[in-house]
Amino acid sequence: MLSVGEMMRHDIAVVPPHVPVRRVIEVKVDAGVEGVLVVDGRGRVVGSIGDEQLVAGLHAGRTRPWWRQLVADGGEFWTDEHLFSLVAADIMLRRVAVVDPFTPAPSAIRLFDEYAVNVVAVVDHGLLAGAVFRGDLIRRLLLRDPFGHTAET
Repeated sequence: MLSVGEMMRHDIAVVPPHVPVRRVIEVKVDAGVEGVLVVDGRGRVVGSIGDEQLVAGLHAGRTRPWWRQLVADGGEFWTDEHLFSLVAADIMLRRVAVVDPFTPAPSAIRLFDEYAVNVVAVVDHGLLAGAVFRGDLIRRLLLRDPFGHTAET
């Protein structure tokens, strides 16, 4: 049976809770990931930030749709001072699902639903070792051929 350790990403994007949202977005884009993990000073995963949290932070207290916050009337993109005045801790999802590398993939799948998250942190002997995103599981488990090869091989 496939384990989380066999499918986790080792190179993951992490930010501290006090980092400005602008930096969170830069880290997310530079790493090319769906979300970042928020890690405290002791190395514990305390939250995650995906597109949903960024949109919710942008939309908080607003009456216009979130996309209207990003696009000015002339179609030009502009920055929203409200969003960029926030830090990671202000918008992060505080539900954290954590597994070890030996956790069977089906167990991790259940955690995505139980915790309503898009990323599960993988911790080995108390240290953050990687992460599995919902999309990783879908690609790995649903795109297999009868011989056990993934679609990318």
